[in-house]
Amino acid sequence: MRRATNAELSERHERRPLVTRMPRIVSIFLTLIVYFLVGKASLRLALVHPSATAVWIPTGATLAAFVLLGYRIWPGVFLGAFLVNLTTAGSVATSIGIAAGNTLEGIAGAYLVNRFARGSKAFDRTQDIFKFALFAGMISTAVSATVGVTSLCLGGFARWPSYGSIWLTWWLGDGVSNVVVAPLLMLWSTRPRLRWRRVQIVEAAVLFPLLVIVGRFVFGGLPPFRGGHYPLEFLCLPLLVWVAFRLGEREAALATCILAGIAIWGTVKELGPFAVGTPNDSLLVLDLFIDMLGLTGMVLSAAATERNRAAERFARVVESAPNAIVAVDQRGKILLVNSQAEKIFGYEGKELVGRSVEVLVPERFRRGHPEYRTGFSDRPQARPMGAGRDLYAVRKDGSEFPVEIGLNPIETEQGMLVLSAIVDITERKRAEEEIQRLASSDPLTGLANYRRLLEVFDMEVERSGRTGRPVSLLLLDLDGLKKINDAHGHLVGSRALCRLAFVLQQKCRLNDTPARHGGDEFAVILPETDVEGARTLGHRVAEGLAGDAEQPALSFCFGVASCPRDGWAFEQVLAAADRALYERKRAGKYAKGSSSRATY
Repeated sequence: MRRATNAELSERHERRPLVTRMPRIVSIFLTLIVYFLVGKASLRLALVHPSATAVWIPTGATLAAFVLLGYRIWPGVFLGAFLVNLTTAGSVATSIGIAAGNTLEGIAGAYLVNRFARGSKAFDRTQDIFKFALFAGMISTAVSATVGVTSLCLGGFARWPSYGSIWLTWWLGDGVSNVVVAPLLMLWSTRPRLRWRRVQIVEAAVLFPLLVIVGRFVFGGLPPFRGGHYPLEFLCLPLLVWVAFRLGEREAALATCILAGIAIWGTVKELGPFAVGTPNDSLLVLDLFIDMLGLTGMVLSAAATERNRAAERFARVVESAPNAIVAVDQRGKILLVNSQAEKIFGYEGKELVGRSVEVLVPERFRRGHPEYRTGFSDRPQARPMGAGRDLYAVRKDGSEFPVEIGLNPIETEQGMLVLSAIVDITERKRAEEEIQRLASSDPLTGLANYRRLLEVFDMEVERSGRTGRPVSLLLLDLDGLKKINDAHGHLVGSRALCRLAFVLQQKCRLNDTPARHGGDEFAVILPETDVEGARTLGHRVAEGLAGDAEQPALSFCFGVASCPRDGWAFEQVLAAADRALYERKRAGKYAKGSSSRATY
């Protein structure tokens, strides 16, 4: 089982409200006191009936308490509602009925929100916000309105013909409380710590005072709009959108509550665009506006948060990638690099972001290989770059290194961008070159081996067929290798082979190919060289060996053949050179080197 990290534990602790760690009796008592005080204050706006108000704050507080603290605090809700109604209007029986309805409303709303809208996390996703508004703002609130108004009518404290108007006022008052007050309490209780960046602090310092000023202007009936019903309420939307996108869900919920408080104050004083008809009707119309305002703010802030979280997840994925990642837009500008890219290129991320991707491409490739640029085309596809060719990148210090690049086009809101996954293949190149060298060279002398000898011969014969110039083969046989091994040991014998190989390398031209043919035999392919030129090389090798001061002194015989004189196939030319070599051996013509003389 994976253990939670310190950051995750800290976040869980932060999302856990302080009151959840209080004893149950304390939390019940606090709930009772808060419910009673807030309820009495809300009933000051009861215009259609002493027990029914279009602004009923306890409903949202109750829902938040049930979601955050659990159903254990229900006695506090029940007793608070009972005392509020008993001290306002009605009898003990009607107060019990209303209290039961308020308690059931909170329990039902909390259950539905927990079951279908992810509980306290309901405001993280737009789809959950709509579910919250449906279950908490419309369905659960019907429970309290129905039970409460029915209790009043049965007890004789309300007339049945007024049932509809009282029910509507009760329902809308509870609904707007759940949509505006509950999100404020839930969001600030689970995430109380402010994590604003410096620019957000500045924006908040401008936004919230401006919000109060605009709210006062719209709902305060300031001149020259006093007495006129202008749609000034729409002036609030740009500020709410700004708060939602720039600051977050908590701040959007706070901004909605500030606007709602100013709007209620102005409407009660019969000011602002919603002061139409009777005071209660004005508050009902205002309730609908506040509901839409709160829902809009929550949805916009959740959408912005989802987008930011997606960007953060994307950045974390890019940062955790094992390869260097460079994100490039359609103009070839670098948008993002991860730490691996900083490591292999030697730049800091801020030095690359905003610059052309060509800063990472060697100068010699910037015009020759257009695929180096961004990888965009009419139909961009994920693909590797450099198939069949070597690609190179350049570090900050100017050094080049081989790379392998994978292109991954991604469609974003800002247009198409390409993620380039870059791998430094320097070590792989070295390993491949070493494997290739071992596969084509003799491990003792370092000269080409028999396989490489055949490949070079075939290439030179093909060229000879086009140019008409001969290709010669010089075959050398070291004399007395067995005697050297028997007399001095195999290490000295191996050293003798290396001495001859070294002289061969020294005396050959750059386009000649010296090779160890096998055992004590060596061969040299000489392009565009006739037989006399090959014999001259044999004599030069003998002269070079004569200058070798090591003991024992070495001698060798050589034979020469050429193509096309002796044939086109390697076997034919090799056989001709071998015959020439043994003819010289039988004739006693050999090349001998020592520290004092050289004879031929």
